[in-house]
Amino acid sequence: MAQERRRRRRRRSEFAFVLKLIITVALVIFIFEGRLIYTMITFDSSENHASVETEEETETEETQSETAACVVTDSMYLAGLADAGISSDGTGAETETEPLTEHDTVSNPDSAAIVREQAEAVDDSYFSDAVFIGDSRMEGFRNTSGIKEGTFFTSVGMSLSSMTSKEIISDGEDMITVAAALSGSTYGKIYVMLGANDLGEYSWSEFKSGFISVMNRFQEIQPDAILYVCSCVYAEEDKVDTGDYINNDNVDSLNSVLLEVCEEEGYYYLDLNEVLSDGYGSLIEDASTDGVHLSAEYCKVMLDYLKTHYVVTGTDDEAADTETESETAEADEE
Repeated sequence: MAQERRRRRRRRSEFAFVLKLIITVALVIFIFEGRLIYTMITFDSSENHASVETEEETETEETQSETAACVVTDSMYLAGLADAGISSDGTGAETETEPLTEHDTVSNPDSAAIVREQAEAVDDSYFSDAVFIGDSRMEGFRNTSGIKEGTFFTSVGMSLSSMTSKEIISDGEDMITVAAALSGSTYGKIYVMLGANDLGEYSWSEFKSGFISVMNRFQEIQPDAILYVCSCVYAEEDKVDTGDYINNDNVDSLNSVLLEVCEEEGYYYLDLNEVLSDGYGSLIEDASTDGVHLSAEYCKVMLDYLKTHYVVTGTDDEAADTETESETAEADEE
């Protein structure tokens, strides 16, 4: 009986030991597995969180790149519009242009050779003993200014060389040189106009010596005549399509030579650009359809200029005194 009880106690003791062992193992496994599961869960969560942050950073960088690209593109676009003269709203951008500067029409405004404006204008009878020599610009003046007096020796394309030696003037029967035509009568005034046909053809020193020879020859033929040298009229460069040599820098250079010749040889210089310039070294806008030849309106302006710019000579003073004396005598008789 006692032995039976001892066996039962031993079995209970063994069972309790096994149970404790199982419980201990179970606890160990539970704790280990729990830590493992926790670690796995935590790691996965961190990884997901890191992935989300990485994706957000990537998206942010992409957004910033796209924004920068848009800014660059917009800047380039706006710059392109500005270059094209168009504003961002399509109405046209305001482009800054260099301000024009005033430009003297003569190289020496104080030169004594320049004919100054007179208080009273002459009428067409002043030109009754005048001869006008020149190119197509002078022809245009004859045809459209309304002048009623004067003799014209003109030829389209006339230049210094053709004026010197070529037979370009008609006497009604044959073609003769300018000098031969000038010898056919007596004149009190000679107006000479050269222009676009001489620009860029010679060096300025060659032109000067050639022009002096021509003018001296004219003075020999007509020793009592007043020689007026007309300035070369400015061009409206944007309209000129006959050659890049026709530009206003060349016009200024040519006119400087013409003025020098007048100063040195005692001739008179008519600064037509005084009334035909826009004030900035160019022909008045729309004064010409082709940029070179004056319209009828401005040929009339040129005529008005000639009527107020003339030289009063001793002969003119004597004539005026004689006329005054005659009028006084008539008044006394009455």
